[in-house]
Amino acid sequence: MASVAEIDGLTVPTGAPAVPSPAAAYSVRLLDSAVGVPTYTGAAMRIRRVTGTGNTGNDDEADVAFDTSLTEPTISLDSAVSNFSAGGSNATTLGQFLNVGTVGGTTYTDADSLAPNTAAAYVDEWKDQSGNANHATQGTPSNQPQIHSGLASTDLILENGKPIISRVNNSTGFEATAVDMSGSTISVSSVSLATTSASIMVWFGTNLNERLYTGTSGSTLTDGGQAGLTITSAELFWNGSSQGTSATRGEVYTQFTNNQTLASWVGLTNLAGTQFNLSQNVGYWQMHNMQEIIFWESDQSSNRTAIESNVNTYFSIY
Repeated sequence: MASVAEIDGLTVPTGAPAVPSPAAAYSVRLLDSAVGVPTYTGAAMRIRRVTGTGNTGNDDEADVAFDTSLTEPTISLDSAVSNFSAGGSNATTLGQFLNVGTVGGTTYTDADSLAPNTAAAYVDEWKDQSGNANHATQGTPSNQPQIHSGLASTDLILENGKPIISRVNNSTGFEATAVDMSGSTISVSSVSLATTSASIMVWFGTNLNERLYTGTSGSTLTDGGQAGLTITSAELFWNGSSQGTSATRGEVYTQFTNNQTLASWVGLTNLAGTQFNLSQNVGYWQMHNMQEIIFWESDQSSNRTAIESNVNTYFSIY
């Protein structure tokens, strides 16, 4: 049977992303073609379980898959777990791996005899869904963000009913991942829950000293003094509304701390031939509680509304 496209002589793209693939993409949900990631099949993240006092004890690790039984696949207590560290595990789901007990009417068996403890869960690695393997890692246990509190009969840490990666202290975040950015204009979107002391820190340039976001109030958006590199404009959007192109880092910080959960967007120009790191000035990406952040190495302003709509529909932000 001929297709509609063949009958009408139309060109109907199939399987192509709605926007170009990003340079790096991190989320608690399985991203799709609406943001340029149509074919990712890997794990969502790698986590470390802790059954002892503080951020120590047990320390077995596992890859966590997206829960594809959900209409919109995301991580959940029913997510499959695999690729265990040397300690091993008999668990098949994240709920079993953490020995959470009964949550939402489902009882997760104590597959690894962790009783009487429920394990807290920390993120070793947040997987890059872009296909570029720019995974964001954190090898220092005390600085790893958290996705389960360790309280029995408790779901993952949630915001608006969706999992969120939660900061633990002022050094919580991921070690720098340098990514070549060949475009002269880049775009970034993120879904975060701000705290008064936290900040997203993304660094650009061949020496990685141009700051995108910071918690330092009153300072200018362009900084670092790197020869030949200037952020000539940055249009900022919060919850779908433009904040203009003249926002300082202090104004960015104010937007984060005042808006709490938000979808943010920034377009930056004159960054050709540089790199970006997910980091701060001591080597880490110091993060808010976060659900998603995506980087494109091209101007996505024409796709911004569609991307924000996709983000908002899933995360119910505004």
